[in-house]
Amino acid sequence: MSFTAEGLVLFVGRSKADQERHGAEIGIEAVPGAALCAVATLRRWLEARGEAPGSLFCRLDRGGNLVAGGDGRLLPIDPATIARVVKRVVTRTGVGAAEFSAHSLRAGMMTAADLLGVPLEKAMEHGRWKSYSSARIYRRHERLWVGNFTGRLLQSE
Repeated sequence: MSFTAEGLVLFVGRSKADQERHGAEIGIEAVPGAALCAVATLRRWLEARGEAPGSLFCRLDRGGNLVAGGDGRLLPIDPATIARVVKRVVTRTGVGAAEFSAHSLRAGMMTAADLLGVPLEKAMEHGRWKSYSSARIYRRHERLWVGNFTGRLLQSE
C-alpha cells in the first residue's frame, strides 16, 4: 500500500478472483474534502490502528480495542462483522436490510460505475472480475433507464 498524489495504490496479494496468486494493484482516487473519501478515511484508520503487525482491517473488541493473536499480530476482521455493519448502515437509511450483505458493496460499486458510464471492462479491471458473465451479475441495470426512450414512443404530444 502506498499513498500517491492521486490517492492510494493497494496491492491485493491474493483473492478469490486470482487463483494463480499473481496479485493486483488497485488504485483508489482521493476526493479531498469529501465526507466519504476512502483515502482520507484510511489515513485516519492507520493513525488509530498504529504500526502493529497483522491485518490492515483488524478485529476490535466490544471496547473498541484492537485484538491481537498469541503471536502479537492483529487478527483480521471477521467477514460476518462486515455484513453486520452493512446491514446496520442500510437499516439507518430506512430501507429493509434483509437483502443486503457485504457483497452489496461490490454490487453497489458496479452499479455506480454503470450509472457514471464507466466502461464495463474498466469496472471489471478495478473489481478484478475475469468474466463478463460474473461481472454482469453485479450490475443492477440502472443504466438501462439513462436516456431510455421506449416510454416516450407511446406518449402523445
